Amino acid sequence: QALSYVTGQINYGGRVTDAMDRRCLIATLERYYRPDILKAENYKLSVSGAYYVPDAGSFSDLMEYMKVLPDYDDPEVFGMHDNANVAFQLRETERLISECLSIQPREQPREGELTAEARVDQMCDSLQARLPKPLVPKYAKSGSIDSRPKTSLPDSFTTVLEQEVDRFQVLASALTRSLVELKKAIKGVVVMSDELESMFVALCNNLVPSLWSKVSYLSLKPLGAWMEDHIRRVRFFQLWLNTGTPACFWISGFFFPQGFLTAALQSHARMYRCAVDTLSFSFTVRVMETGDDVNHGPEDGVFVDGMFLEGARWDRKQKKLRPGVPGQLLSSVPIVHFRPRENYDLPPEDYHCPLYKTNERAGVLSTTGQSTNFIREPSSSTPVCLRW
Repeated sequence: QALSYVTGQINYGGRVTDAMDRRCLIATLERYYRPDILKAENYKLSVSGAYYVPDAGSFSDLMEYMKVLPDYDDPEVFGMHDNANVAFQLRETERLISECLSIQPREQPREGELTAEARVDQMCDSLQARLPKPLVPKYAKSGSIDSRPKTSLPDSFTTVLEQEVDRFQVLASALTRSLVELKKAIKGVVVMSDELESMFVALCNNLVPSLWSKVSYLSLKPLGAWMEDHIRRVRFFQLWLNTGTPACFWISGFFFPQGFLTAALQSHARMYRCAVDTLSFSFTVRVMETGDDVNHGPEDGVFVDGMFLEGARWDRKQKKLRPGVPGQLLSSVPIVHFRPRENYDLPPEDYHCPLYKTNERAGVLSTTGQSTNFIREPSSSTPVCLRW
């Protein structure tokens, strides 16, 4: 325990800011810091047996053992699924391609080909045509903006909706303004500033410009998929404005999903007249697959859609977490019921699965000490497993 604490919490853990990442680090070290290694002969460190603890011997014996080890470390030596190697190779490839694009010179087009300026100008026209209309509360439905009397307190979900609409309006303004300015800069009407030059290069490489990402939600998608995702997000909130509080919430569509979950606790606290700081969520995975399968919301709590598992999958029959399918890096999760309960502690025997906005292991530390990429820690009725 002392070795595990010094290595995992101090030497290496001191460089890890995310508590869930530190937990993963400790779980990896537990494969090696255990009494069984000292007791068993040739203790197996992996399922295949390729990695094991050799017998005490001479230096030459140790060198011979090291020569038979695989040239490339398999994910199994760290207790990971084979998909971890696929994910690593994909990220390395993306990083290499990104570096190549960043140093690629701007070549003169061949005869009959469009110049880079003409292609970007066409992209601006296409993006402008696809931009969704700004979010406007056209109707005063229950649970939407301006549906309450001016003298009443705002509903918790209405407050979240107002904040999300404000953020989307800022983003919509940035999208519209930057596209217009870039078209003018390409034609020479205005000066091509550093920001517009960066946006020009990003559009050439099918990337989201930094002018957009700094006022946008966290996303790792390329430009085309990002725009499709943006249209879907705006459509979700416009439907909320028009028809009232949805039966199922698409958590992937929020700028700040932490605020939405806090609103769910506040709404429960007001309904049952209890202190909000005594409430916490219990989690139940339902049989409905998507929000379209939900006709009405639960009596307590909220139905949540739009979550995915990385490194595991949800077994629909056994209703437990299982290892992921080889080659399938992400798997969808059915509707999850987030139900507030008073003075409730998550079962210690269940697996507490961290929930993040994106699968990028990065984020800015917030005032709570958590990464801004971290949302919450749902639990699953699955026994704790070192692999997860």
